[in-house]
Amino acid sequence: MATARSIVLECLPKVALSRACGFLCSLPLPRSLRGPLFRWFARRYGADLDQVDGDLASFRSMQEFFRRSLRAGARPIAPGTLVWPCDGRIVTAGPIAHGRIPQVKGHDYQLADLVGDAALAAALEGGSQATIYLAPGDYHRVHAPFAASIDRVQALPGTLFPVNPPAVRCVRNLFARNARHVFHCRLPGDIPAAVVLVGAYNVGGTRITRQHGDVRAGDEIGQFGFGSTVIALVGRSGPAFVAAAPEQVVRMGGAAAG
Repeated sequence: MATARSIVLECLPKVALSRACGFLCSLPLPRSLRGPLFRWFARRYGADLDQVDGDLASFRSMQEFFRRSLRAGARPIAPGTLVWPCDGRIVTAGPIAHGRIPQVKGHDYQLADLVGDAALAAALEGGSQATIYLAPGDYHRVHAPFAASIDRVQALPGTLFPVNPPAVRCVRNLFARNARHVFHCRLPGDIPAAVVLVGAYNVGGTRITRQHGDVRAGDEIGQFGFGSTVIALVGRSGPAFVAAAPEQVVRMGGAAAG
């Protein structure tokens, strides 16, 4: 049954509002206001400014601050086959079964709808996945969760629902309905894998920084503004993501194999 929240979210002109927000966040800020504004944002949303690479005043806009890089050594990459691709909180993590992925307890969606490719979905069946929500205060760059070859990146159109926990609980098939970018990957041994960067309300401008070729675990592949969701998937014959509990905090580069 539709809730009041889901009805409002369905009716909102989400893409238009997100584009307007993106434009405003890209406007240059007076240098004197940057430090105070970004420090207020960090207090409000829990951003860790100690790990930011560079002076706060060097970020000319809120959008640049959202896409900030980390100082060298802030995120050591754990040894092993799988690492977390971003900072955030676990939405769901565990096995892929019957071609479906859990969105929240009691609700799931078709893997083929998420990746937009029936053959890729079939190749990933029986593997594992990790869905991670990036809150506004999190570090917003996305990194490869495994050593792999990126064959291509496919942009899939869609809307821009918010991806915060209340929206995820009430909007069915949310991740497969939002605009997203799908990285088609191959691990050593020709094991299929994928990384999906899901766009969100106020985050229509996903930036892809690696389109193809070999990557190591921890190499940057994309960036978000404000907050969004990353879904990493590995096929049955590959390493498995740990079955982490919802709301568990993870950090990019930390060990993620079960």
